[in-house]
Amino acid sequence: MRDAVKVTAMAGIMAIALFVPKTIQAQTAEKGAEAGAQFVVDEAMAKKGKSLFMARACSGCHTIGKGRLAGPDLAHVLDRRSMEWMKSWLKDPTAMFETDSTAKALLKEYNNTKMPNMKLTDDEALALINHMAKESQKVKKPSK
Repeated sequence: MRDAVKVTAMAGIMAIALFVPKTIQAQTAEKGAEAGAQFVVDEAMAKKGKSLFMARACSGCHTIGKGRLAGPDLAHVLDRRSMEWMKSWLKDPTAMFETDSTAKALLKEYNNTKMPNMKLTDDEALALINHMAKESQKVKKPSK
């Protein structure tokens, strides 16, 4: 009886995994070198992210592969930060300045220039991450 329950449960889990779109799986996976996760760009989200990047004037403080400005160069940012960190940062940098050691270090490194809270939705944050990842593909990774 227990084996039948285990088999049924495993079949249900596998069915869910097979029917969840791959882009959703990729987007929700944590980026982390230790886990070996790989972010897959969703082209439609990247296009939306490009529009947001321009509309919200992100390029006033950031480049993607052209060096630092008032804020960090965002090329290959997912090699430096986890997906969850990026989502939290983009949605509410103000809160992270209070609680996150990485955010505090960035604040110090960039002469107390704070990233404004753009009040992004989950979808908008994900779109920007896709845009950064897509543009990063055009930029050579720095050698370690």
